[in-house]
Amino acid sequence: MGRMSISRASRPPVIVAGVKRGSLMILTLCAATAMAAPALTAAPLPAADTLLGSGEYARAFAAATQAGDAVTASRAAAAMTEYRAAGPDWTARAVNAGRQAVSAAPGSADSHLALGSALGIQARAGGYTLSALNTARQARAALERALSLAPERTDIQAILAEWHAGAWAKAGAISGGNAGRARDLATRAARAAPDSVFVQAHAGIALSLIRDPQARAVLNRAVTLPAQDSLDRDTQTQVRGVLGRL
Repeated sequence: MGRMSISRASRPPVIVAGVKRGSLMILTLCAATAMAAPALTAAPLPAADTLLGSGEYARAFAAATQAGDAVTASRAAAAMTEYRAAGPDWTARAVNAGRQAVSAAPGSADSHLALGSALGIQARAGGYTLSALNTARQARAALERALSLAPERTDIQAILAEWHAGAWAKAGAISGGNAGRARDLATRAARAAPDSVFVQAHAGIALSLIRDPQARAVLNRAVTLPAQDSLDRDTQTQVRGVLGRL
């Protein structure tokens, strides 16, 4: 009898001898209501790139993770650390997503750039420890790989310039940083991308770290260019802080 009941429940109701008319109407109504009820699903998140550009970095991370976009997830988590002072948990998320990106697409310059940028943030927060030095070296390796895959990318040039300048300013030659390479990369990037807030900002920061006289002009250009999105505006806020310390 139990099997018969399950089998009947899977088919449209039929009139069966011995079933009261009222009971049959109730069963039919319940079945119709169940079929008409809308499914309850969570509202989809906007595209990760859209959220990233609007400054909603935590939501961008969630959307990118949901979509399997490890590069954007790493960038969003790094932005949480850089622009929202979100702390080491977000830096760890940026590094983990960067590693996932490289694992999934080892031939992608964007994957290595995301990982190198995240590791650079982690190393900077680590202070003057052997662990931080090891992380910094990993960051450099990832950024050098990114540049080898896309040697004309000015954003990679600017970030690698900042790495060299920061390492040099922090620990000199022992860090692996090279002031001359920082100057060359930063100058080349700034000249090639005069209308990019991102490139002007990071090239200018690199030059400021090695106390190059060009730094102020490049940083001033970064803050006077029209911002295209919230990322640009947050970058410009960061640059104003650097200018205030020159």
